[in-house]
Amino acid sequence: MPGTFVFEPPGDIHTLITEDEEVVTLFILGGSLQYFDENNQIVGQDDIYTVLKKYRDFCVLHRIQIREDLIY
Repeated sequence: MPGTFVFEPPGDIHTLITEDEEVVTLFILGGSLQYFDENNQIVGQDDIYTVLKKYRDFCVLHRIQIREDLIY
């Protein structure tokens, strides 16, 4: 929803546990992630374009095949 705000502190860990079966989880985030310093100044930002660039750059650097079929 436009204008909403979610605060997730650094180091927040998501632990998904199941008793006896595999679980595939998909987290979907709309908008951007903004990173703030101790003075509440934005020091970085990620959105779908920066995350895709980081993924592709990582794959190229480590000679891993890019899975374009996972991107839609």
